[in-house]
Amino acid sequence: MVRFPDEKELRQLKSFEKPSCVTVYAPHIDQATTADSDRIELKNLLREAETALRSAGTKPRDIQKTLGPGRQLVDGREFWPPRHDSLVLFMHPKLFRYYHIPEHAVPYLLTVGGGFNLKPLLKIMRRNRPYFVLALGHKNVRLYEGDHYHFGRKYMKDWPADMEKALNIDEYPNWRETHTIGPASTGKGSEAYHGQYNVKQTDKEMLLQFFRRIDKRLHSLLTRRRLPLVITGANYLLPIYRQANTYPGLLACGIAGSPKLEDRDRLRERAWRLVSRDLNHV
Repeated sequence: MVRFPDEKELRQLKSFEKPSCVTVYAPHIDQATTADSDRIELKNLLREAETALRSAGTKPRDIQKTLGPGRQLVDGREFWPPRHDSLVLFMHPKLFRYYHIPEHAVPYLLTVGGGFNLKPLLKIMRRNRPYFVLALGHKNVRLYEGDHYHFGRKYMKDWPADMEKALNIDEYPNWRETHTIGPASTGKGSEAYHGQYNVKQTDKEMLLQFFRRIDKRLHSLLTRRRLPLVITGANYLLPIYRQANTYPGLLACGIAGSPKLEDRDRLRERAWRLVSRDLNHV
C-alpha cells in the first residue's frame, strides 16, 4: 500500500545531512520477465551501494549497519506489497526508513553521499494532495479523509451524524403558511392560516440547522489542516450545505448522488478528480 513520509518523518529526512547516506529508488517491474524481478534488481542496487560505500572509505562495520536492515527486508515476504508499488529506501547506520510509492513513479536510482536524495519523492508528493469528503444526508452523515491513493472513514467525537438526534426531533413541527387578508377599504388585514403542512420548507430549515452544527463541528479540524473539502449527497442537499458552510476550502463543485458505503473506491476517484482539477488551477 502506498505510504509517504508524514511531516515529522519528512523533516527528519531533510535535516539528516551526515556523510555516507544511501538512497535507493526501485520501481515495480512487470513480472512477465522474471517471477522475482523486483527482488533481484533491488539486491543488485544494494550491492552497488556497498561498492560505492567501500570506494568512499566507509568502514565495513558501518556498511553492514547501513545496508543490513534493507537486505533483511528484501528477503522478507512482508516487504513486498500485493499491489507491487515502487519503493524508496533511506539508509544510514543511524537512520533507516522505507516507503511504498506509486507504481512506476520513478526510474531506478542509487545515490550515495551527504544527506538523502529527496527530490524524486518530493516531486511525487507535490502531485498528491490530502482532502476530506463529507457525505450528506438526513442520517448516517459520514466524513472521509483521503488523497490520490488512500481513502478511509474519519471518526470524530460527538459527530452529528443524524438530524433527528442532533436537533432532538421527536416529530416534524406543524409548520403552516400564512398570508394577510382584510377589507380593502380599511387598509388593515388579519392573518389567515393555510392548514397545510409545508414538508419541503420545514425539512430545508431543519437541514440548514443540522448542517450548521456539522460545519461548526468540522471547523477546528478543517481550519487547522486547511485541506480541500468535497461534499456529496442528493442534489437538493448540496446547496443547503453551502448555505450553512463557513469553511473557505469547500470546493465549488460537489458530487451529486447518494454515496453508498461499498462505493468508496468510486467516491475516491471522483473526489480526486475534483481536487486535482482545483490543484491545477492554484
